[in-house]
Amino acid sequence: MKTIQLIGASKVFVCDNDFTIITDGGIAFESSASKAPAQTPNKIVAIGKYETLKRTYPDGVFYEDMVILPAFINAHIHFEFGNNITSFVYGGFEKWLESVMKNRDDVLADIKSCVQASISEQLKSGVGSVGAISSYGQDLDILADSALRVVYFNEAIGSAPSALDFLYENFLARYNASKRLRSHRFTPAIALHSPYSVHSVLAKKVLSIAKQDACPVSAHFLESRSERQWLQNGSGWFKHFYENILKAPSAKPLYTIEAFLDLFKGLPALFTHCLWAELGELKKIQENGGVVVSCPRSNRLLCGSYLDLNRLDLAGLSPIFATDGKSSNRNLDMLDELRCALFAYPEMPIEALSQMLILGATNHPANALGLDNGVFEVGKCADISVFACPEISKSHQESLQFLLHAKEVQTLYINGDVVIENLF
Repeated sequence: MKTIQLIGASKVFVCDNDFTIITDGGIAFESSASKAPAQTPNKIVAIGKYETLKRTYPDGVFYEDMVILPAFINAHIHFEFGNNITSFVYGGFEKWLESVMKNRDDVLADIKSCVQASISEQLKSGVGSVGAISSYGQDLDILADSALRVVYFNEAIGSAPSALDFLYENFLARYNASKRLRSHRFTPAIALHSPYSVHSVLAKKVLSIAKQDACPVSAHFLESRSERQWLQNGSGWFKHFYENILKAPSAKPLYTIEAFLDLFKGLPALFTHCLWAELGELKKIQENGGVVVSCPRSNRLLCGSYLDLNRLDLAGLSPIFATDGKSSNRNLDMLDELRCALFAYPEMPIEALSQMLILGATNHPANALGLDNGVFEVGKCADISVFACPEISKSHQESLQFLLHAKEVQTLYINGDVVIENLF
């Protein structure tokens, strides 16, 4: 049995493409009558002025100086590396990757508590949906049992020709295990790690499954200058990486940049980082229906740079923003991530940037991940967050002031049911 709830606040961010804001707005939505998670989607049934909606739904609650907006969507996060604090080295992608190869076994040991802590951190920062990149499958059951809405990317990685059968069977076992958990809140998906780390034979086999199952796809792409140099010229740091770390003499690039992008023809994908992608390559992603995900703090720590948003705009792409994992971040708080990006682009008009950031954590990732949320429309899933924002009722820079002053979520609904509720 379902009931209808009405909540209202001083500002409602609809998160449509026009960034509509409803002053003294309200949202009416379906909710489960029991405390058990609903087995079917609960939907938004009405949006508008709170007082108008109250005539139909008289038992509403209005929150003064608060903002209601769609629950955030963290489209790229590695839960498995949540144990990392100081194990990995920052200040250069190359030294970071070497430290990951050296210390990852210790970081990946006994990850249950760190995954649970990271899930809690997501919820407290207003995240209702995640695109979880899983390299080993250790986080599968924990995420499937969590309150989050999960798109679970089983990652394929490995370049040694002699290990391809093992790598494929390992991937297939993880992917099939995730398929058995499919529900309206859990979507099995597929990821390629990167063009420098996945053999073309493995990549083609994995992506053929993605096409057959029509599931979401993700890949890291051109995160570092070294990656571009390797793919273009077969030289530079990655030559050292293959020969001296992976002990693969006479190694050559697995693809050209263009050949890697060609793998995704007819298969829209999320390409994460893209710091060194040129305009033509970004246009090719856009033409194929793909998107670009930026992880600002990770990019700063590993590469000392941020995604070129002007170049992205020239390619006709709208950015998505995500936290990456604690392997390259201090925390997984979505608001902290968006605030970092707010200060990373001083040349951009600050209110327009604020709106871009919020849409990049709601509307745009929902579309990219195939989720039926991220915007307040009748019939969309009722994934809703409520944040306190002092004096927001007086502001005419609502998106900016929200990013500056909002902190931990006050109330979070996932599928219309309360997941977090703090006393006001």
